[in-house]
Amino acid sequence: MSKFLSAAAVAALIISSPAVAQEIKLTPYVEGQISRMMIDDVDANTTVRAGGFNAALALAGEYEDDTAFGAEVGISGIGGTGFRAGLGFTKFDAELEAVNLTANNFRYNGVAIPGALSGRVTADQLRAAGADIGEEVKVFSVNAYYDFDLGSNFKPYLGLGVGMADIENMKDNELALSSYAGVNYAVTENLYAGLRASIHHVEGGEDEVGIIYDDIRTYSVGAVIGYKF
Repeated sequence: MSKFLSAAAVAALIISSPAVAQEIKLTPYVEGQISRMMIDDVDANTTVRAGGFNAALALAGEYEDDTAFGAEVGISGIGGTGFRAGLGFTKFDAELEAVNLTANNFRYNGVAIPGALSGRVTADQLRAAGADIGEEVKVFSVNAYYDFDLGSNFKPYLGLGVGMADIENMKDNELALSSYAGVNYAVTENLYAGLRASIHHVEGGEDEVGIIYDDIRTYSVGAVIGYKF
Protein backbone atom coordinates (compact mmCIF):
# COMPACT_ATOMS: atom_id res chain seq x y z
CA MET A 1 0.00 0.00 0.00
CA SER A 2 2.79 2.42 0.87
CA LYS A 3 4.40 1.78 -2.51
CA PHE A 4 1.07 2.53 -4.19
CA LEU A 5 0.62 5.77 -2.22
CA SER A 6 4.17 6.81 -3.05
CA ALA A 7 3.61 6.15 -6.75
CA ALA A 8 0.31 8.03 -6.64
CA ALA A 9 1.97 10.97 -4.94
CA VAL A 10 4.69 11.08 -7.61
CA ALA A 11 2.07 10.85 -10.35
CA ALA A 12 0.04 13.66 -8.77
CA LEU A 13 3.16 15.80 -8.56
CA ILE A 14 3.95 15.18 -12.22
CA ILE A 15 0.38 15.87 -13.36
CA SER A 16 0.19 19.06 -11.28
CA SER A 17 3.47 20.34 -12.72
CA PRO A 18 2.82 23.00 -15.40
CA ALA A 19 6.03 22.04 -17.16
CA VAL A 20 4.89 18.43 -17.61
CA ALA A 21 1.14 18.80 -17.81
CA GLN A 22 1.14 21.77 -20.19
CA GLU A 23 -2.10 21.88 -22.10
CA ILE A 24 -1.66 20.87 -25.73
CA LYS A 25 -3.70 23.24 -27.90
CA LEU A 26 -4.24 22.52 -31.58
CA THR A 27 -5.04 25.65 -33.56
CA PRO A 28 -7.00 25.35 -36.82
CA TYR A 29 -6.12 27.79 -39.57
CA VAL A 30 -7.17 28.73 -43.08
CA GLU A 31 -5.14 30.75 -45.55
CA GLY A 32 -5.21 32.05 -49.10
CA GLN A 33 -2.22 32.42 -51.39
CA ILE A 34 -1.38 34.34 -54.55
CA SER A 35 1.95 33.91 -56.30
CA ARG A 36 3.90 34.27 -59.51
CA MET A 37 4.40 30.81 -61.06
CA MET A 38 7.42 30.10 -63.25
CA ILE A 39 7.65 26.86 -65.24
CA ASP A 40 10.91 25.29 -66.37
CA ASP A 41 11.18 24.29 -70.03
CA VAL A 42 9.57 20.87 -70.48
CA ASP A 43 11.05 18.18 -72.72
CA ALA A 44 8.79 15.69 -74.48
CA ASN A 45 8.87 13.19 -77.32
CA THR A 46 6.55 11.35 -79.66
CA THR A 47 6.54 9.41 -82.92
CA VAL A 48 4.94 10.76 -86.08
CA ARG A 49 3.50 8.23 -88.53
CA ALA A 50 1.91 9.07 -91.88
CA GLY A 51 1.53 6.50 -94.63
CA GLY A 52 4.83 4.65 -94.80
CA PHE A 53 6.70 7.58 -93.24
CA ASN A 54 7.93 7.49 -89.61
CA ALA A 55 9.94 10.02 -87.61
CA ALA A 56 10.91 10.53 -83.97
CA LEU A 57 9.96 13.99 -82.75
CA ALA A 58 11.64 15.67 -79.76
CA LEU A 59 9.98 18.75 -78.29
CA ALA A 60 11.12 21.38 -75.78
CA GLY A 61 8.26 23.54 -74.57
CA GLU A 62 8.77 27.07 -73.24
CA TYR A 63 6.04 28.40 -70.94
CA GLU A 64 4.91 31.85 -69.90
CA ASP A 65 4.85 32.88 -66.24
CA ASP A 66 1.40 32.88 -64.70
CA THR A 67 -0.45 33.99 -61.57
CA ALA A 68 -1.25 31.05 -59.28
CA PHE A 69 -3.97 30.98 -56.66
CA GLY A 70 -3.98 28.65 -53.68
CA ALA A 71 -5.69 27.83 -50.41
CA GLU A 72 -4.93 25.68 -47.40
CA VAL A 73 -6.70 24.47 -44.27
CA GLY A 74 -4.82 22.83 -41.42
CA ILE A 75 -3.90 22.65 -37.75
CA SER A 76 -0.85 24.02 -35.97
CA GLY A 77 0.76 23.31 -32.60
CA ILE A 78 0.86 19.55 -33.17
CA GLY A 79 2.34 17.84 -30.14
CA GLY A 80 2.84 21.21 -28.48
CA THR A 81 5.62 22.00 -30.97
CA GLY A 82 6.11 24.10 -34.08
CA PHE A 83 4.79 21.34 -36.33
CA ARG A 84 1.66 21.96 -38.36
CA ALA A 85 -0.08 20.12 -41.17
CA GLY A 86 -2.49 21.19 -43.87
CA LEU A 87 -4.36 20.25 -47.02
CA GLY A 88 -3.32 22.52 -49.87
CA PHE A 89 -4.66 23.41 -53.32
CA THR A 90 -2.90 25.40 -56.04
CA LYS A 91 -4.25 26.34 -59.48
CA PHE A 92 -2.51 27.97 -62.45
CA ASP A 93 -2.42 27.88 -66.25
CA ALA A 94 0.54 26.42 -68.13
CA GLU A 95 0.42 28.72 -71.15
CA LEU A 96 2.79 27.61 -73.91
CA GLU A 97 5.03 30.33 -75.34
CA ALA A 98 6.88 28.34 -78.00
CA VAL A 99 8.00 24.82 -78.93
CA ASN A 100 11.43 23.87 -80.24
CA LEU A 101 11.13 20.81 -82.51
CA THR A 102 13.72 18.32 -83.68
CA ALA A 103 12.75 15.48 -86.03
CA ASN A 104 15.15 12.62 -86.72
CA ASN A 105 15.29 8.86 -87.30
CA PHE A 106 13.36 9.29 -90.52
CA ARG A 107 12.14 6.08 -92.14
CA TYR A 108 10.05 5.41 -95.20
CA ASN A 109 8.64 1.90 -95.48
CA GLY A 110 11.33 0.75 -93.06
CA VAL A 111 14.20 2.36 -94.99
CA ALA A 112 16.29 4.84 -92.98
CA ILE A 113 16.63 8.36 -94.37
CA PRO A 114 19.65 10.30 -93.05
CA GLY A 115 19.37 13.82 -91.71
CA ALA A 116 17.35 15.78 -89.18
CA LEU A 117 15.05 18.78 -89.18
CA SER A 118 14.64 21.37 -86.45
CA GLY A 119 12.67 24.52 -85.94
CA ARG A 120 10.76 26.75 -83.54
CA VAL A 121 6.99 27.19 -83.49
CA THR A 122 5.49 30.08 -81.51
CA ALA A 123 2.24 30.13 -79.59
CA ASP A 124 0.66 32.45 -82.19
CA GLN A 125 1.53 30.02 -84.96
CA LEU A 126 0.02 27.15 -83.00
CA ARG A 127 -3.16 29.12 -82.31
CA ALA A 128 -3.42 30.00 -86.01
CA ALA A 129 -3.28 26.27 -86.77
CA GLY A 130 -6.16 25.67 -84.35
CA ALA A 131 -4.12 24.15 -81.50
CA ASP A 132 -5.32 24.46 -77.90
CA ILE A 133 -2.12 25.40 -76.06
CA GLY A 134 -3.37 26.39 -72.60
CA GLU A 135 -3.28 23.67 -69.93
CA GLU A 136 -5.00 24.19 -66.60
CA VAL A 137 -3.00 22.70 -63.72
CA LYS A 138 -4.40 21.84 -60.28
CA VAL A 139 -2.11 20.58 -57.51
CA PHE A 140 -3.61 18.89 -54.43
CA SER A 141 -1.22 18.13 -51.58
CA VAL A 142 -0.84 17.09 -47.96
CA ASN A 143 1.70 19.45 -46.40
CA ALA A 144 3.79 19.36 -43.22
CA TYR A 145 5.63 22.40 -41.84
CA TYR A 146 7.80 23.44 -38.96
CA ASP A 147 7.35 26.98 -37.63
CA PHE A 148 10.41 28.46 -35.92
CA ASP A 149 9.52 30.50 -32.83
CA LEU A 150 11.74 33.60 -32.71
CA GLY A 151 9.90 35.15 -29.79
CA SER A 152 8.53 37.89 -32.05
CA ASN A 153 5.69 38.49 -34.48
CA PHE A 154 7.80 37.02 -37.27
CA LYS A 155 7.68 33.23 -37.70
CA PRO A 156 9.77 31.63 -40.48
CA TYR A 157 8.97 28.10 -41.59
CA LEU A 158 9.99 25.22 -43.83
CA GLY A 159 7.72 22.58 -45.29
CA LEU A 160 7.28 19.56 -47.54
CA GLY A 161 4.26 18.25 -49.41
CA VAL A 162 3.12 15.22 -51.36
CA GLY A 163 0.05 14.92 -53.55
CA MET A 164 -1.11 14.81 -57.14
CA ALA A 165 -1.26 17.14 -60.12
CA ASP A 166 -4.35 17.20 -62.33
CA ILE A 167 -3.14 18.55 -65.68
CA GLU A 168 -5.62 19.24 -68.42
CA ASN A 169 -5.35 16.84 -71.40
CA MET A 170 -3.07 14.40 -69.56
CA LYS A 171 -4.27 10.80 -69.41
CA ASP A 172 -3.72 10.42 -65.66
CA ASN A 173 -3.09 12.46 -62.55
CA GLU A 174 0.62 12.62 -61.75
CA LEU A 175 2.61 12.47 -58.51
CA ALA A 176 3.53 15.94 -57.20
CA LEU A 177 6.22 16.66 -54.60
CA SER A 178 6.53 20.13 -53.09
CA SER A 179 8.86 22.08 -50.84
CA TYR A 180 8.16 25.40 -49.13
CA ALA A 181 9.96 28.18 -47.32
CA GLY A 182 8.46 31.35 -45.96
CA VAL A 183 7.82 33.73 -43.11
CA ASN A 184 4.54 34.82 -41.53
CA TYR A 185 3.90 37.97 -39.52
CA ALA A 186 1.24 38.05 -36.78
CA VAL A 187 -0.87 41.13 -37.56
CA THR A 188 -3.20 40.35 -34.67
CA GLU A 189 -3.62 37.36 -32.37
CA ASN A 190 -5.57 35.56 -35.10
CA LEU A 191 -4.72 37.27 -38.39
CA TYR A 192 -1.36 36.78 -40.12
CA ALA A 193 0.26 37.66 -43.44
CA GLY A 194 3.48 36.54 -45.04
CA LEU A 195 5.70 35.68 -47.98
CA ARG A 196 6.18 32.17 -49.34
CA ALA A 197 8.35 30.42 -51.94
CA SER A 198 7.46 27.02 -53.37
CA ILE A 199 8.90 24.39 -55.67
CA HIS A 200 6.65 21.77 -57.26
CA HIS A 201 8.12 18.69 -58.94
CA VAL A 202 5.54 16.85 -61.05
CA GLU A 203 6.18 13.39 -62.46
CA GLY A 204 6.04 13.23 -66.25
CA GLY A 205 3.25 11.48 -68.11
CA GLU A 206 1.50 11.02 -71.43
CA ASP A 207 -1.16 13.27 -72.89
CA GLU A 208 -4.23 12.33 -74.88
CA VAL A 209 -2.48 12.65 -78.26
CA GLY A 210 0.44 10.38 -77.28
CA ILE A 211 3.12 12.93 -76.39
CA ILE A 212 5.29 11.68 -73.50
CA TYR A 213 6.54 14.39 -71.13
CA ASP A 214 9.59 14.44 -68.86
CA ASP A 215 9.20 15.56 -65.25
CA ILE A 216 7.92 19.12 -64.80
CA ARG A 217 9.31 21.61 -62.29
CA THR A 218 7.75 24.93 -61.26
CA TYR A 219 8.87 27.74 -58.95
CA SER A 220 6.70 30.34 -57.28
CA VAL A 221 7.05 33.35 -54.98
CA GLY A 222 4.02 35.05 -53.49
CA ALA A 223 1.99 36.38 -50.60
CA VAL A 224 -0.11 34.64 -47.97
CA ILE A 225 -2.90 35.84 -45.71
CA GLY A 226 -4.38 33.57 -43.07
CA TYR A 227 -6.57 33.32 -40.01
CA LYS A 228 -6.14 31.19 -36.90
CA PHE A 229 -9.24 30.12 -35.00
